[in-house]
Amino acid sequence: MQIQPSHYWWITLVWLFALCCSIKAENKNTSSQKRDSVVYTYYQKCRNSLNHPAAPLMCDTLAHIALQKKDTSAYVTAACLKLDHYYRKNDAENIEKETENVKEISRKYNQLNFYYFAWGSRLITYYIKQQQSNRAIYEVKKMLAQAQKDKYPQGISTCYQILANIYLTQGSPQFAADNFKKCIEVIEKNQIKEINLPTIYASLAQSSLELHQPEIAKVALKKGMEKASTYYQQFTVQKAYTLYYIYQKEYDQALKTLQKIEHLFQEHKGLDIYRQGLYYIQIEYYKATQQYPQALATILKSEKDTLAYSSKYIDYSLIKKKGDIYWSMNDKAEAAKYYRDYIAATDSVRTKQIQNTTIEFSSLLELEKLQQDKKELEYHIQKDKLQKMYWVFSLLITILLVGSFLYCRILRLNRKLKSSEEELRKAKEIAEHSNKLKTYFIHNISHEIRTPLNSIVGFSQVLVDSFKNNEEAKEFASIIETNSSNLLGLMNDVLDLSDLDLVEELPYDNVENINTCCKNSIEKVGSFIKRDVSLEFIPEHKNYMIRTNSVRVCQILTHLLLNAARFTEQGSITLTCTVITSQQKIRYTITDTGQGISFEKQEQIFERFVKLDEFSQGTGLGLSICRNIAEKLGGSLEIDSSYTQGCRMILTLPLILDSK
Repeated sequence: MQIQPSHYWWITLVWLFALCCSIKAENKNTSSQKRDSVVYTYYQKCRNSLNHPAAPLMCDTLAHIALQKKDTSAYVTAACLKLDHYYRKNDAENIEKETENVKEISRKYNQLNFYYFAWGSRLITYYIKQQQSNRAIYEVKKMLAQAQKDKYPQGISTCYQILANIYLTQGSPQFAADNFKKCIEVIEKNQIKEINLPTIYASLAQSSLELHQPEIAKVALKKGMEKASTYYQQFTVQKAYTLYYIYQKEYDQALKTLQKIEHLFQEHKGLDIYRQGLYYIQIEYYKATQQYPQALATILKSEKDTLAYSSKYIDYSLIKKKGDIYWSMNDKAEAAKYYRDYIAATDSVRTKQIQNTTIEFSSLLELEKLQQDKKELEYHIQKDKLQKMYWVFSLLITILLVGSFLYCRILRLNRKLKSSEEELRKAKEIAEHSNKLKTYFIHNISHEIRTPLNSIVGFSQVLVDSFKNNEEAKEFASIIETNSSNLLGLMNDVLDLSDLDLVEELPYDNVENINTCCKNSIEKVGSFIKRDVSLEFIPEHKNYMIRTNSVRVCQILTHLLLNAARFTEQGSITLTCTVITSQQKIRYTITDTGQGISFEKQEQIFERFVKLDEFSQGTGLGLSICRNIAEKLGGSLEIDSSYTQGCRMILTLPLILDSK
C-alpha cells in the first residue's frame, strides 16, 4: 500500500491551516488580556483591514499608540499584523523584512511566542507554500537551533512538526517519522497544550505504514484516538486507521472505519473543507478491494471538487490513479492513455521544480559563501593585527629608542585606521539602507501624502457645506477642495504608474457583458459634457459575454472620454465598440469634434509629463498611463491620424470569450 506524494501535499496544506489556527488561538488569548480600550479598538480596526492598501500605515499608527500607552504586547502585535498584510499578498521581500523586524522587537520585549510565530508560521510557511523546500528546511533548522538555545519547548516541537511535513511532501517517510516522534516527545515531556497532537499521531502512523512498520502505526493510532476530542481529529485518526486496515488486508474493519468517517461528514458539515481526504481514503479502499467502478466514480467526484482547491498535485495524482485502475482491470490501452496524460502533465512541473531547487541551492550556497568570506575577512584582519604587533615588539627589542618612536607612530596609525574602518562601515550601512529605501520610496511617499490630502479634501467639503450662505468663503473652500483633489489625482497617477512598472502584464479576471465598461464610463463622464455637445455610445452587440479586466478598461475609457469632453466645445463625442472576430480583437473608438491634435504631436502626448497646453490642469501622465495599461493588457492605444474633424482615439484589446 503506497500513499501518493500528492496526498502528502494535501496533508501539509491541512497542517498549515491547523497550525495557523492554533497560533491565532494563542495570539487571541494574549490579546484578550486587559488592554487599553483605545488600543484594543484600533487593533480590531487594523485586523479587519489587513487586505486594504493602507494597512501598513494603520499598523504603524497602532504601534505608535501602543508605545504611548506603554503596551509592549500591542506594540509587537502591530508588527505581526503588518507582517500578516504582506503574507496575504505573497510579497516575498516584505515578508522577509517584516519577519526580521518582528523577531527583533519581540526578543527585545521578551515575547517569544510572537518571535517563533513570525519565523515559523509566516516566513517558513511562505517558503513551503511556494514549494521552496530546501530554503524552508534551511530556515527551520536555524529556528530549531535558536529554540533549543532559548529552551522554548513549543518552538522546538513546532520545528520538528514542520520538518516532518516537509519530508512527507518530498516522499521521505523515514525522516518524517523520526521528526514526528521527536515532536510528540517534546510535547508530552513538557506537557504542551497542542491541539494538533492527535493529527500528529495519525501522520506518524501513515509514515510508519510507508516504512512497513504496522506495529508502530497501531500504537500511534491508539494514542491518537485516545486524545482525539474534535471531529477533525477523529477524522484524521480514523482515516489513518482505515489505511492501517487496508495495509493489513483487514477489509471488513477498513469498511467499518470508512463508514464511520462518512457518517462524520454527513453529521458535521464543518468537515467539508477536508472532503478531499475522504475521497482519498474511499479510492484507496475501493482499489484495495478491487471495486474499480466505485473507485473511478469517486475519482470523478474528487476531480469536480478539486476545482475549488486549485491543486495541480491532486489533479495529477487522480490521473495516475485512473491509469492504475484501468491497468488492474486489464484495460491496457485506456491505462496507457492516462499514463501518457500524467507524464505530459507532470513534465513541466518537474522541470519547474528542478529550476526552483537549483535557484534555492544557488541562494543557499551564495549565503554560505558570504558567511565564509566574512569569516575569512575577520581572520585576515586578526592576522594583520598580530603581524603588526610582532613587528612592534621586534623593533622594541632591537632598538629601544627607535622602537618606542615607531610604537607610538603605529598606535597613532592604528587609531586612524580604526576611525577610517568605522567611517567606511557606517558609510556602507547608510548606502545599503538607502538602496533599500529607494525601492519603497515611490510607493510609501504616495501613501504618506494621500493620507493628509484625504483629510484636506474631506474637511474642504465640510467647509463648502458649512458656508453655503457666504459666497466668498464658499468659493475659497471650493478652491481648496479643487486643488486638493487635483493634487490627490497626481498622487494617484504617480502611484498607479509605479504599480504598473512593477508588473509585466495585467490579468483578465472578470466575466461580463462587452458593453458594461462602456456604459459605466459614459455615466461617469456625463456631468462633464458641455451644453452644446452630445455624448453617444453605439454598441455593436447587446448580449456578448467576454473575459476582461473591467477596472483597467473602464479607467482607460473614462480618461479618454474626459479628455474629449475637456477639448470639445460643441458637436459630439461618440464611443463605439466593435468586435473583429477574424483578428480576435475588440476595438473601442472615442471620436470627438474638438480642436484635435496636430500630426507632429500625436506621439508626443503619450510620453510622460507631456501637455499640449502648459496652462491647463493635469500632470501629463494620463495618456501615458492609459497606453501603459493597454500594452500590459496585450493591446494598444493609438490616434487615428486620418481623422481631421477633431480627435479619434483607438483602443485595441484581445478578444477573450468566456469559456463557460
